[in-house]
Amino acid sequence: MTRVDLRTRSAPEAGAIGAGSASRRVREALTTPGVRCLLLVLDESSDGLDDDAVLAVADASVPVVAALLGTIDGHASALALAADLRVAAADATVRVEPLVGGTSVTLPGAVGEATARLLLLAPRAVTAIDARRMGLVHEVHERDRVPAAAATLAAAVADRAGRGAAVRRALSPEGAGARVARAVENEARLRGVVDLHPQD
Repeated sequence: MTRVDLRTRSAPEAGAIGAGSASRRVREALTTPGVRCLLLVLDESSDGLDDDAVLAVADASVPVVAALLGTIDGHASALALAADLRVAAADATVRVEPLVGGTSVTLPGAVGEATARLLLLAPRAVTAIDARRMGLVHEVHERDRVPAAAATLAAAVADRAGRGAAVRRALSPEGAGARVARAVENEARLRGVVDLHPQD
């Protein structure tokens, strides 16, 4: 398992890839020889994230686990949704921004179309407990246990060489990266339309 700490207010832990832009760090981690699973750590200080970082995760050839600490929104929530599994702190909240980072595709895949419509048309912060109930996150733990719980999950995913990558391909035979890339392009076009018609 390879760990990428995307928090900007904390020093990366030993063994974590932590210098440079978020998309460069994610891509570097994904090309690390022998990587079987990628563990991302996100919190409210995770800035500098963009569509490129989201696309790198969506296009990963190995499974990705995201650890969510604190308030997760904007591209951080899009990046978490591009991951295969999400582990959240009990005090975390997730707010999915509409028309950002392919969420128009990844959110319905996680929570179903009806719930995705609600969260995208009337964006709101969702508590970790509610996020688990709706399928937005997979596990919820006390904040101090999240790093260990996420690492344990990532290690279990990485346990057998090739299995995680094969399951990822089986679940998305046309490639999640291509779907998310099309959504990112469409969302950018739609943001341009919205910007042309600002609210009064």
